[in-house]
Amino acid sequence: MTFTPEVLRAHLAPLIDATGPVALAVALSGGADSAALLAALGALAAQDPRLAVRALHVNHGLSPAAAGLEAAARSAAAATGVALRVLSVTVGSDGGVEAAARTARYAALAAELAPGEALLTAHHLEDQAETLLLQLIRGAGLPGLAAMPASAPLGRGRLLRPLLEVPRQALREYAQAHAPGYQDDPMNADERYDRVYLRARVLPLITARWPGALRTLGRSARHLAAAEALLAARAASTLAPLEHGPALRVAPLAALAEPLRAAAIREWLKRRALPRPPAARLALVARELLAARATGAPRMAYAGVELRVFAGLLYAFPALPPLALAARTLAAEPARLPLEGLGTLAATPAAGAGIRLPPGATLTLALRAGGERLRLRHGGPRRPLKDLLREAGLPPWTRERAILVYAGTLAAVVLPHATWIAAEHAAGPGEAALGVAWQDAPAHLWPAARVGAFH
Repeated sequence: MTFTPEVLRAHLAPLIDATGPVALAVALSGGADSAALLAALGALAAQDPRLAVRALHVNHGLSPAAAGLEAAARSAAAATGVALRVLSVTVGSDGGVEAAARTARYAALAAELAPGEALLTAHHLEDQAETLLLQLIRGAGLPGLAAMPASAPLGRGRLLRPLLEVPRQALREYAQAHAPGYQDDPMNADERYDRVYLRARVLPLITARWPGALRTLGRSARHLAAAEALLAARAASTLAPLEHGPALRVAPLAALAEPLRAAAIREWLKRRALPRPPAARLALVARELLAARATGAPRMAYAGVELRVFAGLLYAFPALPPLALAARTLAAEPARLPLEGLGTLAATPAAGAGIRLPPGATLTLALRAGGERLRLRHGGPRRPLKDLLREAGLPPWTRERAILVYAGTLAAVVLPHATWIAAEHAAGPGEAALGVAWQDAPAHLWPAARVGAFH
């Protein structure tokens, strides 16, 4: 198979044939594949003024070759006559260099896309086969085995992979003829990386025995993607009766067949813009979370996400940091204390409303230590704080972060959107007081709504 601008146009036909201007950005690495894609797209744009083309290069800074790759990208963009924007990223170490670089790259590209703009990448036939094989080796489920989709949402635009059926050699031949300034990334020859090892050692053996294997692997990926789409659609229709505000009802969720339950959880997490766990983690959700006793509050964490079961509901949210107090005292003056990712503690002087604060007095802030008691009504008993928090319907991750305010004895308990003041410390008419409130708390810290009676 040869690669030409006409081949590219055929793969982009649904987009290009639409009326009106078409904004396209090419992810330009500086290597042969993306250089070929940009050159072919530039040839199409020269014939069709509706196509507005630019290039984006992500500099990972991972090797001494980074500067050379950026220079090659600049040269390719200049030769094609398109604008180039260079995005520099910092690559972490979580999950390995390959995964971390991919995450950083797509985050930067997604942030750069304009509304409605399409990002084109040069992923080709071998890339798709390698992805499927790697996912098989890792024991992936349907989402992973579907490999790379030809089209997917990305930022405010879309990600398009129009070359998934084009062989690498065809792209290299086109680049040699029309974009000779490309540079090979030495990391693509380093067999310490799984994909490189597969490409250099394993795929040649497979194609020597089965010459058509790359295409059939790509076809299998498309079949698996179709199956995943059907399962996702079924999962979406299943979610409605399971949803309870931000949570899912545990009992009907646990009653679903395992494949549908896993698909429903993945779809729910996707809607909440949370990373989806691997298949092994989803199995643990059913075994350890959904099967837990109703009186428990089991927890599971993965990739910066917390899954918690409370009162028959499954919650998912970005992992909450522990509560840290920036200061330990409050005086009769306005103050705003940051709570390090959990909002702000605001103090406001008032008269006749809030915590009674005699002239010159200060309030002391503390975290729960256990055994605290609070009297909410005059003449009422001093009750264990743990009982009051439980009766208010607050989940454990909120209870454990309650802020305690002392004026000798426990004067108030500050929660997101509610402050409980001890009856003996509540300011009377005209008395100097301090109002203390927890503001801007993350929504997932406050899923309950039955605290009004204690406000």
